[in-house]
Amino acid sequence: MSRDTFYITTAISYPNGKPHIGHAYELIATDALARFQRLDGKQVFFLTGTDEHGIKMLQTARKDGLSPRELADRNSAEFRRMAAVLNASNDDFIRTTEERHYASSQAIWKAMAANGDIYKGGYAGWYSVRDEAYYGEEETEVRADNVRYGPQGTPVEWVEEESYFFRLSAYQDKLTALYESQPDFIGPAERRNEVMSFVKSGLKDLSVSRTTFDWGVPVPGDEKHVMYVWVDALTNYITGLGYPDENAENWKFWPADAHIIGKDIVRFHAVYWPAFLMSAGIPLPKRVFGHGFLFNRGEKMSKSVGNVIDPFTMAEHYGVDQVRYFFLREVPFGQDGNYSHEAIVNRTNADLANGLGNLAQRSLSMIAKNCGGVVPK
Repeated sequence: MSRDTFYITTAISYPNGKPHIGHAYELIATDALARFQRLDGKQVFFLTGTDEHGIKMLQTARKDGLSPRELADRNSAEFRRMAAVLNASNDDFIRTTEERHYASSQAIWKAMAANGDIYKGGYAGWYSVRDEAYYGEEETEVRADNVRYGPQGTPVEWVEEESYFFRLSAYQDKLTALYESQPDFIGPAERRNEVMSFVKSGLKDLSVSRTTFDWGVPVPGDEKHVMYVWVDALTNYITGLGYPDENAENWKFWPADAHIIGKDIVRFHAVYWPAFLMSAGIPLPKRVFGHGFLFNRGEKMSKSVGNVIDPFTMAEHYGVDQVRYFFLREVPFGQDGNYSHEAIVNRTNADLANGLGNLAQRSLSMIAKNCGGVVPK
């Protein structure tokens, strides 16, 4: 039975730096989907926000001479401003440093622990600070520069510490059954195939706490541990609806109809997140969709190359509606896309000025000439 509510989310952005055009693209695309559902008569809840814990935040704050909280406050405000500048229609903006989120994260941890899925052990393995992800030996490689890299092309380091683990291995068959019974759970098809291959290759239990830093949500009952940032981050999607209070006004929107995320974090959303929810006895989201990357004239955005585009500058230069239209029209949803000054100008002139603008000009001229400037009833 269809329902009259629709819940959609972006991934929450990591504010160790300022917003870039990739963040803006995800927000614009998700906003368009939310607006369509509202036009279709649905009661929509659209959530975005910032993911403010983890070692990357700690390292960046130290480098900038700030506390992690000061860095989070400064940069989260920029992401909130971006949503306003881009005319996003989000209903809430969540920050993972909020008290409501601490309560929610600790509640889902307790639920997973009560189900017997969390235990203490020792972790030794490869960890990417940039990805906030653990990788198996077989997923890493040593390149010509004698540095070991993970599958996303980011350096990894060897980590050994006491850790709590989540029994991810116990959910391999359940996840496989989910993907097979609900083929649309992961989109597009390429992402689904990647995830199914990863799960079928065998799941290992997941380290879900850290002791080498304290910038995170404390583990209930053992506060020398903080939660692995992805346990904390993924939980935002239910925090925003009032969890753990399932009588909260907005809990009616769960389960989510769509999580719109970058293709590089599909594994976290399509493997870890449903496993956590199964463990905690919470219904699963309906769809996880991984959009592609944006390239500047075919090149990946890089500060060293100098081709990182500021969304505020772009919106001011071209206009907000023009930027929104360009990315929705130009980039096939789910695939990688390119942008350049020439492409934006050409698309704006061809479609908006010459196409839509010409139609409006002709129509309004005829109304002015033949109807006295009044649209007939």
